[in-house]
Amino acid sequence: MASCGLPTAATAHALEIELEKIGTAVIGGGAVGCAILYELAKAGVKDLFLFEKLPRVGEAQSGRNSGVVHAGIYYATGSLKAEICVEANPLMYEFCRKNDVPVANVGKLVVATSPDEIERLHKLFEQAKANSVPGVRMLTREQSREFEPNVDVSSSMHVPTNGIVDAATYTKTLARLAQVEGAEVLTGFEVTRVEPTGGVFELTGRHNGTEEVFRAQVMVNAAGLYSDVIAKMVNPRMDVEMAPLRGEYCKFNRKRRRDIWLNGLNVYPTPETVTLDGIETGVVGVHLTPTFALTRDGDAVVGDTVTVGPEFAFVPDREDYETGRRDAGFFLGRAKRFFPGLRIHDLEVDFTGIMANLRDQNDFIIMRDRRHANCVQLVGIDSPGLTCSLAIARRVRRMLV
Repeated sequence: MASCGLPTAATAHALEIELEKIGTAVIGGGAVGCAILYELAKAGVKDLFLFEKLPRVGEAQSGRNSGVVHAGIYYATGSLKAEICVEANPLMYEFCRKNDVPVANVGKLVVATSPDEIERLHKLFEQAKANSVPGVRMLTREQSREFEPNVDVSSSMHVPTNGIVDAATYTKTLARLAQVEGAEVLTGFEVTRVEPTGGVFELTGRHNGTEEVFRAQVMVNAAGLYSDVIAKMVNPRMDVEMAPLRGEYCKFNRKRRRDIWLNGLNVYPTPETVTLDGIETGVVGVHLTPTFALTRDGDAVVGDTVTVGPEFAFVPDREDYETGRRDAGFFLGRAKRFFPGLRIHDLEVDFTGIMANLRDQNDFIIMRDRRHANCVQLVGIDSPGLTCSLAIARRVRRMLV
């Protein structure tokens, strides 16, 4: 079975000599790129290659997030995000259960602690219904505590189709299954130039310290944080610009004290619009998300570590995960509004991730390039891109096959 890691020297040499001309190139080895690779491979697409600049798939945006299976409540009715997320939610559970990827349909509470939040929460509830999200219902304070006794809120909305997934295992599984179907995965290959010429795409990149060139008949841009850069290589007239959002996290152990025990639901505040670096941005807010742990038998179950976050900040450097990070006290202030038992000594600073947020654009861009019809551009696939990946892949397959 093919590996998701770096190819051997012999394989790399063979690819350089024999496979300069390829059929389809997928640029980007995150969840979306790997899902597209798998979907196209299943559909019988031959000479199919994925190019990922990092040593392994799923190490960037796809491996640095909350790992939430979203239901589709947050996105404007009629938007691509709303449409695709509701379609994708059951696909994620089905795929993960079939392929032994850790997934848990834990549900979610979106909570309100003040009159203005209650008003916004009711608007969100109406939007969730308009988006055809199944099973959502409003809860009183007492009903909310039946789900999570240590959450202190005025009211909440229960979202039963929400869950969590092991994003790293999910992405690697997609890549592995695509390889079983005959696709090739080249990691450590950074695309540095794309030149459309003669109806094909000449992809130049750095691989194992050398420059290599591939000529692809079809190209899919699923480059995540760098999707705007790749898009403009293909079509300089494409007006897109990334405004990367870094999400920062803390964590705590729910078994540390009785008053911070959680039964395992995602707990989110009511979303709000905030101003970050002079730009108004809608955020879901610092939330509590359960994570997975392994039993002695090696089975994945909902564990005792709970992440707190993300808190977002715009960063000019798409690789800057650390400069100016907020301390645990900041997260404490955000979470205590609805989780009063939390204390500063409960919290540990955890990971960060950077999201492919587009400036002046709140929806996914999924389209054939206007100048080159044999290129599909996927730009600004931020949250809920992980959840949506299988449904996005099906959409791309219908565009190409």
